Amino acid sequence: MNLLASYVRILRPINIIISTTTVFICADILNALDNKSLLVYTVLILGVLIGGANIFNDIQDKKADNVNKPDRPIAAGHISLKAAAYYSKVMFILGIGMCFFLPISAALIVWFIALPLMIIYSLKLKSVPLLGNGVIAFLLGLTFIFCGLVFGDVLPMIVPACLAFFLTFVRELTKDIEDIKGDKGSGINTFPIMFGLNKAVQLVIVLSVTTGIFSFIPYLIKLYSVFYLIPLVFGVEFPLAVVVFLFMRSHSKSTAKKSSGLLKIATIMGVISIYTGATIGN
Repeated sequence: MNLLASYVRILRPINIIISTTTVFICADILNALDNKSLLVYTVLILGVLIGGANIFNDIQDKKADNVNKPDRPIAAGHISLKAAAYYSKVMFILGIGMCFFLPISAALIVWFIALPLMIIYSLKLKSVPLLGNGVIAFLLGLTFIFCGLVFGDVLPMIVPACLAFFLTFVRELTKDIEDIKGDKGSGINTFPIMFGLNKAVQLVIVLSVTTGIFSFIPYLIKLYSVFYLIPLVFGVEFPLAVVVFLFMRSHSKSTAKKSSGLLKIATIMGVISIYTGATIGN
């Protein structure tokens, strides 16, 4: 892998693309697509901050990644810890500075909630069972609130934030099951390590079923049109059902890995279902 590719890969570009795509979806729901300069600027800020957080997280995860993900740029030796630390600092400083040109409420969310949580999570909270998972889920949900503040209307963003929170929480717990070996060797006390694999799987199943049931509520209370249901059933409910089925058959690492991928798809499709339900036939 060449050096430039390593510096791109450490940013986790796919995760950045997924997160920044929500900006366009939120803008369309809020009828703010015409403000192209603010739209592009918001995408850039999110990309810079998420990239910086991903680099910082990889720095803290080096020991665990040596076992769980040895192909990651730092673990594989393609980028030194010193270079990664400098890279992360530049991204954070750039993101903080760019926020000065946003509405003050959106900037405050970044400066005093999102950024501190990103850093504290990587340093401390990752080792706190469920709380660490909750912080990541909260940050993804906060992306929608942030967009609402940027574009001037927070209320329509509450349901997307909640759905993103619950789907991400289940996925993060599933990733903990997948990473048990490396996390244990690194002293990271995740829920599966502290309370056992069986209890972790049971919790994933319960949360998957609960999230699947509650996902129908926005349609039942007529918040979204019937076009919310189509991608919801096939893109969210079906993957959640498969996750439950897989874990009922096996508690293996490969099951957790497959389930994590399915839950990422469910999260993306959940956002799409909200978009179609809010903008078509509503």
